[in-house]
Amino acid sequence: MMTDGPLTPPIDWTQLRVLRDLFLSGEPVTEDYWSSQRLLRDYDITLGERIGWKWDAVIQELQVRGWTPPSSRLYDMGCGTGVAARRMLKAFPGAFKAVTLWDRSDRALKYAKQKIRHEHPFVKVETVRECPTPHGVVALSHVLTECADEDAAQIVEALEGAKAVVWVEPGTYAMSRMLIEVREALRDSFHVRAPCTHQAGCGLLAEGMNAHWCHHFAPAVAGAHQNPFWGHFRREMNLDIGPVAYSFLALDTKPAPEEPGASHLIGRPIRQPKFLRVLSCQEEDVAELVASRKCPLYRELKQELTPALYRFERKKNRIVDGKNLSCKT
Repeated sequence: MMTDGPLTPPIDWTQLRVLRDLFLSGEPVTEDYWSSQRLLRDYDITLGERIGWKWDAVIQELQVRGWTPPSSRLYDMGCGTGVAARRMLKAFPGAFKAVTLWDRSDRALKYAKQKIRHEHPFVKVETVRECPTPHGVVALSHVLTECADEDAAQIVEALEGAKAVVWVEPGTYAMSRMLIEVREALRDSFHVRAPCTHQAGCGLLAEGMNAHWCHHFAPAVAGAHQNPFWGHFRREMNLDIGPVAYSFLALDTKPAPEEPGASHLIGRPIRQPKFLRVLSCQEEDVAELVASRKCPLYRELKQELTPALYRFERKKNRIVDGKNLSCKT
């Protein structure tokens, strides 16, 4: 993590703000916005690092749920600075022997390749400019925000031969709903590994669920609030240094370990004076549940732990007890 002081490289905050606004515009991006290696570096240690926090949270959940890479080849599609690939390589040391990077930007490909070679010198790295047909583990990070519908459809079609897919997007309503479409399109070809605890159709597609979306929150890296660098980032970029919202989807050709009766919480609990209200996803439905102060899980649910994987004992919509399935003790 960056620190403030003589070792902190100067950052062009104006260019970063332009880039941030482009990403937040909601419009497909057709041009190569990586105008320089400096912009790639500035992005990588700021906005890219925040995306890395999302990947850390997703990977932690996958590890808790027993997932390991089913192939030694990793594809980072729409790689940018290679955040997704680098987080995967770090989390699963020795699991990947080769990485394929795909991006429309030559500068981005060069930067990501150099970073991976520096951090993981024993991993073979190749770059491609055309959308590959992957046969290993695919990492996709924040690509739907830039894609036109036809480009997104091309990517989804290319995934049919993959061994596994880990896809992370911003935790917005639009991106969540798009990932749900991806899930339903690929559900016959893959086993859903996360965040879902089941293989059935997405409960958020049911009548009356239009106001909800599947999103979660990744904590900032330890010490970020006390770090002067991130304080400066917050002031310059007008972005809070706190948990960052994300949506994700993990698919695998291998079935997941059975988790009968398991629920995955969506979003954050809503705190009321005498109870908590949570949105809980399970095979039979997505439901709003309440936990009173007397519930043994009340304090834990209030802490908003990640990953939020539970087996609840319920009386209708009331949680009376349960177990945190993320704890292996």
